[in-house]
Amino acid sequence: MTPSLRGARAVVLGLGHFGGGLGAARWLARQGAQVVVTDRADAAALAGPAAALQEEDVELVLGGHAGVDFEGADLLVVNPAVPLDAPEVERARAAGVVITSEIALLLERWPGPVIGITGSNGKSTTAAMTHALLEAAGARSSLGGNVGGSLLERLDEAAEDEIAVLELSSFMLEGLAPLGLGPRVAVITNITPNHLDRHGTYQAYRAAKASILAQARYAVLCADDPEVALLAEGYHGQVFHFGSRGEVSVSPQGDLLDRFGSVLVADADIPVPGRMNRIDLAAATLAASAALADELRVARALPAALQAWRPLPHRLTLLGAWGGVSWVDDSVSTTPESTAASVEALDAPCVLIVGGRDKGLDPEGLIDRSRGRVRIVLTLGETAEALCRAFTQGGLQAESLGTVAAATERASRLARPGEVVLFSPGYSSHDQFCNYEERGRAFVRAVERLAATSADTEDDAVAPGHEAATGPTD
Repeated sequence: MTPSLRGARAVVLGLGHFGGGLGAARWLARQGAQVVVTDRADAAALAGPAAALQEEDVELVLGGHAGVDFEGADLLVVNPAVPLDAPEVERARAAGVVITSEIALLLERWPGPVIGITGSNGKSTTAAMTHALLEAAGARSSLGGNVGGSLLERLDEAAEDEIAVLELSSFMLEGLAPLGLGPRVAVITNITPNHLDRHGTYQAYRAAKASILAQARYAVLCADDPEVALLAEGYHGQVFHFGSRGEVSVSPQGDLLDRFGSVLVADADIPVPGRMNRIDLAAATLAASAALADELRVARALPAALQAWRPLPHRLTLLGAWGGVSWVDDSVSTTPESTAASVEALDAPCVLIVGGRDKGLDPEGLIDRSRGRVRIVLTLGETAEALCRAFTQGGLQAESLGTVAAATERASRLARPGEVVLFSPGYSSHDQFCNYEERGRAFVRAVERLAATSADTEDDAVAPGHEAATGPTD
């Protein structure tokens, strides 16, 4: 347990844009700690979260860490984006400072059960679906982690039976393992190579994901993923499986089935498209059932949860259509595998916009699964030239454009009636943007400009986030 916070000298290393640093700083200050928040990014880049701290009694040091006393702190709260072997962290650790994170502070104090959800793809949707199912079942539930924001500020009002549903990245899990912390219910959606620029090797990335099982009483695992099966070796808790088989499965027709093969929800009654969404729903159903220890209660809640469900933004979101061409925002895609799943889910041939920061990920699988589905590929970002060469060598037509605006404008000239322009980058956004949300907003703005100037608009643009295209959301 972290030391008493009243009067403690706390340094928050990394303010960031996703709310964890902001939530930790505000909560620490309200506990009576002397808080310093520092980030390498400058005030202009962090204008939003910095402004949100103006009313708090905290010291902001942005654009670097000049003058921050890491060795003299009582507590160092490390943002998930900061490696645990960063020089500042090492200095604090050597001086005996307690090293923790926003999620660790929460797990130490949350009064009720915790569901932790991780995976290379699908974890955001699975977490949001789990939260919706719990609420539909009449349970108290709060959504946090990588999606939903920090729950630290909910601690004072959280009830003992309130379930925290946390989307947990490999970076978050990496910080929990040394502290012996983790969720009661652990969900692993899938494992494919990702974040190799941070973890160094696939084995290290996989080990970070596996650590979610360390404290878990129940594990909800994808039956179709051999990598997930490897992670479960040596796990001694109760295991539930989902996928094409298991306690909750998805039939070839898209129906959600229980362990006996009976239909829980028919495909036609699931208002979100794509097989991957159904697999995410199967995982969410098991996670909620494990947390409540009541399968029947969750099964009965499925219709109401699905009726209320709305897809998360930037996940195969249909922005609109004109001239017979549909425009789809899938900016959340940060791996080639997730982009490949989105390509396969579309009902029409597409112009694919792909690329971003080079994380050392192999695009070969995406290239293979794009043949016959993608007519032309437009590449952007740090990986633009290399991806363009790889797709061309793989037998697909490709052009390197560099930026979202340039690729969007080029796509408007190349797309034919009946096609989809799919913005599904397959790589992280950090070469040109702060996060995938900012990248998605840039694409939305570019599409809106094109729609406004199009002389042959057939359909009015759909408000972003109000509809989903055919396919998975993560």
